[in-house]
Parts: sequence; C-alpha cells; structure tokens
Amino acid sequence: MNEPPNSAVLDNPPAQKEWEVLFEALDLSCGYSGRTVLDRLNFKLWSGFFCGVLGPNGCGKSTLVNTICRVNEPLAGCMKFAGEELSLISRRQLAAKIAVVPQETHIAFPFKVREVVAMGRNPHLSGVFGSGFDLDNQKVEEVLEITGIAHLSEREITNLSGGERQLVLLARALAQEPKLLLLDEPTSNLDISHAVKILRLVKAGVEEQGLASLAVFHDLNLACLFADYLFLIKEGTIRYQGETREVITDEILSDLYDLPLKVYSPPGLGRLQVSVRV
Repeated sequence: MNEPPNSAVLDNPPAQKEWEVLFEALDLSCGYSGRTVLDRLNFKLWSGFFCGVLGPNGCGKSTLVNTICRVNEPLAGCMKFAGEELSLISRRQLAAKIAVVPQETHIAFPFKVREVVAMGRNPHLSGVFGSGFDLDNQKVEEVLEITGIAHLSEREITNLSGGERQLVLLARALAQEPKLLLLDEPTSNLDISHAVKILRLVKAGVEEQGLASLAVFHDLNLACLFADYLFLIKEGTIRYQGETREVITDEILSDLYDLPLKVYSPPGLGRLQVSVRV
C-alpha cells in the first residue's frame, strides 16, 4: 500500500507553552472476544487540549474509548496516566481521574436529575456505604448551573428529552472532577442546538480547568469547529494524527472515508469545514 498522503506524527502540538502529557498509549492493541480491532497504537493526550477521533463506522473508535477507561482490557501494550501504568490504578481511583460520557445510556429507574448528577461524586466518597454522599454537594450545584440544567434538578431523568438526558450525563461526568474526559459520540443523536451546547461546555472545561478530553466525532464539521488535535483511524490503526488544520484536507479525508470530500474555509468562521463532492 502506498504511504498515506500525510503520516506525520507530532509529539507535542505546536504552542507557546509545553503541554503536559496526561495519558500515553504504547503499542496498544484493543479488541474483544479474542478479536483485535486496533493494533499497536501509539499516541498521547495532553491536559488543556481537546482531542478528537474520526473514522468510518466499525473502525474501532468506541473500542478505543472502552479500553482507555478499562471497560475492555487491552490485548497488548500498555497505557500510562500521569506516568503511572493504568493497570496499577484501582477502579475506584481510576473513576476519580477519568470520566466517560457515552453515546446513550438507558437509565431504567426514575432517578431525579440531581440524584444522577450526584452519582458522579461516588469515587470521592469514603467508606463501604459511601459516607459523605450529599445531594446538595457544592460541586453538584456548580455543575447543575454550568450545564444549564438546574431547573431540571427535581425532574425524573426518564421524562427528559434525549438532549436533556445527555446534558445530565455530562453534568454527572463533570461532577467526578476528572482529569481526563472521554466522550463516545455524545452528540450523534442530538439536534444541533444541544450538540453545540455540549461541545461548548467541554471546550470550556478544557480551556478553563485544564481538562484533557478525547471525543469520538460522527460529524466532521463539529470536529473541525471544536477539536484542537485529531486522530484519524482506519483499518485498525491511527492512519493520521495532527493538529486539526493540518489533517483536515481533501486528500486525507477522501482516503479515510473512501469518498470524494472537499475541505473549504467559510468567510468569517476561522475554521475549516467539509462537504461532499457531488
């Protein structure tokens, strides 16, 4: 196979300061039921940087997220969090460091919104029965306000719209006070208003609180608008990675999706956008 049009790998995103490496994957292979989906990945995630993952359906984007948060154990290689091997960190400790916003979560019981958000505090509680659990915890109140769902706090989550539920799940993740926030296509089933609101909230957490974030994107244009750095996955490997403006090109995206795509720069937007050639 020919060398990809741009296979450059950047150890650090160009910037005016040194970026702190929070997470590192070394020769990481991921899969399930004995099947390798992603093979020998090497990449880093940085504090204060919003990273995104793109790739065709079935390429392993969700598998990668599930491996980083140890829903699935890696098949080979290792992962490091702040220099410590992830396998040596207990599940409880890990939950205080890494939070996940899934694409969709079915909550069968009619918990109130405040109760669901307060569940994010569990990793920080002590004792067998979670001594210290408090529905009025200051952090719970803070994230209810930040995410704009304080007015829903006494509503049952089973009675909310899809966009409202996703905001609750983001609030629960932020209540964990994680260092790394993982998002698995959190906006794929939402209208544009809720999708943009969620991504703006994540971007604010990255820029203002120094979170490291890795989001799986379905929408190329939202990825262009919000992600600082992209990992592009195809055929079981990271085919390209780099700053968004460097890897969002006609040639790279057309190769990634086997579809003629056109990258353009709308006047006044300041970010690239993508359309299909017809």
